[in-house]
Amino acid sequence: MVREEEEEYEIIPTSPLKRLEKRISKIEETSSTSETRRLIEQIIELIKSNQRVIDDIVKSDAELRNEVSKLPGKIDELLGSMNEFVEMLKAAPGTESGGFSSDAFEPLIKKMSEFVDVSKKTQEIGQATLASLGIIDKRLKRMYMQTPTSRRFA
Repeated sequence: MVREEEEEYEIIPTSPLKRLEKRISKIEETSSTSETRRLIEQIIELIKSNQRVIDDIVKSDAELRNEVSKLPGKIDELLGSMNEFVEMLKAAPGTESGGFSSDAFEPLIKKMSEFVDVSKKTQEIGQATLASLGIIDKRLKRMYMQTPTSRRFA
């Protein structure tokens, strides 16, 4: 004998259920809105942070360019001083006047000439660095100009 279970039914008012449904839907709406708002605030903060980093990079680039642009002048001064010193050494009195022989200064003159060569190479490297910084500056400015205005001033 198979016995069928009887289902029980109960009559309850629907207005409390409807109120609960409305409250649940309001909670669901507000939680998603607050999460969206929080996400938007995080995105805005990220954009502001990105803009600060870009501004710092541009400022640092300008300062670095300024400092590197001073190098060629300083290297030229150094080369001039070294050339004067080498010329003074070459013009030193020879053995016939009772001074030092030019052979005694030969190693020093050789080292000074090497130093002048290294200084010239350093100047060339400085010029190449300055050119590279110019390219970087142009690219940063191009990137900066490509960002939407709302992101730049957020």
